[in-house]
Amino acid sequence: MERHGFEVNRRAVLAGGACLSLPVPVTAQGRNAPDPWAEAQAIRARIRPPSFARARAVTPQQFGGVPDGRTLATEAFRRAIAAASRIPGGGRVLVDGGIWLTGPIHLRSNVELHVARGSTIRFSPDPALYFPPVLTRMEGNELMGISPFIYALECENIAITGGGTLDGQASEAHWWPWAHSPRDGLERDGARLKRLAEEGVPVRNRVFGPGSTIRPQFIQPYRCRNVLIEDVTILRSPMWEIHPVECENVTVRRVTISSHGPNNDGCDPESCRDVLIEDCLFDTGDDCIAIKSGRNADGRRLKRPTENVVIAGCTMVDGHGGVTLGSEITGGVRNVFVENCRMDSPRLNTAIRFKNNAARGGTLENIHVRDVTVGQVGRAAITIDYNYGEGAQGGFTPVFKGLTIERLLVGQCQRVLNLQGFKAAPIRDIVLRDCVFVRAAEPDFVLHVEGLRYDNVRRNGRAVSGPTPGGIPRPADGGG
Repeated sequence: MERHGFEVNRRAVLAGGACLSLPVPVTAQGRNAPDPWAEAQAIRARIRPPSFARARAVTPQQFGGVPDGRTLATEAFRRAIAAASRIPGGGRVLVDGGIWLTGPIHLRSNVELHVARGSTIRFSPDPALYFPPVLTRMEGNELMGISPFIYALECENIAITGGGTLDGQASEAHWWPWAHSPRDGLERDGARLKRLAEEGVPVRNRVFGPGSTIRPQFIQPYRCRNVLIEDVTILRSPMWEIHPVECENVTVRRVTISSHGPNNDGCDPESCRDVLIEDCLFDTGDDCIAIKSGRNADGRRLKRPTENVVIAGCTMVDGHGGVTLGSEITGGVRNVFVENCRMDSPRLNTAIRFKNNAARGGTLENIHVRDVTVGQVGRAAITIDYNYGEGAQGGFTPVFKGLTIERLLVGQCQRVLNLQGFKAAPIRDIVLRDCVFVRAAEPDFVLHVEGLRYDNVRRNGRAVSGPTPGGIPRPADGGG
């Protein structure tokens, strides 16, 4: 993978002229305040991925599959998965060697899809293969629509593993043009789905069949428990790459994602509980990681927050935001821990990013970031934006309370902070502790923020006790 931009040697910066002391955290409650990172350790301890170490393997070849890159293997995968699901204790579908062309792959409980190193699964660009419709979500709204490439509904103990490649074959000729596809004067499908959700139309009646232009997700476990996605490489996705919805006990580990199409988020846990995203590489056309919990009326109907998320050891290259919460966060997000990540690219807009507005009205709380190194980002290092999307147009109050950022090192950014709250709904309780911003070109933008605290922070070689005011806010990026 090509490296981008301004490299920062963390040890050299800390040793020369921008020296940091690293005190034991002290809060307003005193030195004996509980360590929030103990909660992160507890989350890690209870996330137990399924194991298929002793599983008996079946192969698509046993069911007529041919790995020549031309012969459609959808039925071979379907039959192999059905056979693996009947193996006592769980079974493995082993994809070992060759190029497999297929339509959708629907997993079942107690099945591992293992794509061995040197093997590739390519998903056909023929939309007709991905119907009949399944229950899915598009940017926070439920529908009956096109099947994700790899999908599971209400399953337990499922895994996608191996050192192989999953290739969505999306391009300017396939899937990506649907993001801006005209409907011959009719209402576009994405807008129609949002309208149906706001009108309270039952999900079973929100049917988007063949001919619709809602793009498929790449991997979407829906209402599943005990999910593992590990060691695979994902290329050329129609839109969001890994999108667990209403899942519990999810591990995403050592995944490499390279996909630069529209809305190509890397990993979007939505309305999930207990999620570990670890040692992954993201090179994306939209947010690298985006935590979500439903959009507007659907989010209020479902009332499912995303909670207890640990993000560790990840590398973010291109994208809109490195770690993002929003914008579909009506159900709320809480207990998020980000540590030991590396971000670096002039085409990565923001390192830590939060998106909310008066149409969503979600509550974001108890978020902690530490030991993140950023070579460069194209805009602000930290963004909290209530003016995203609909902005103040809505009757629901966005809430943000409780963000600590410790030992954040940024080599180059446009500004340190771009914080845009509302007068009636200020952003609350942010602490920056032991942070260094080597080169920030412009003043910060801080509007309607309460409880912003600096503790041992350096900006452009000088110790600062608060933001450098006077900046002009940048327009929000597109995307969900």
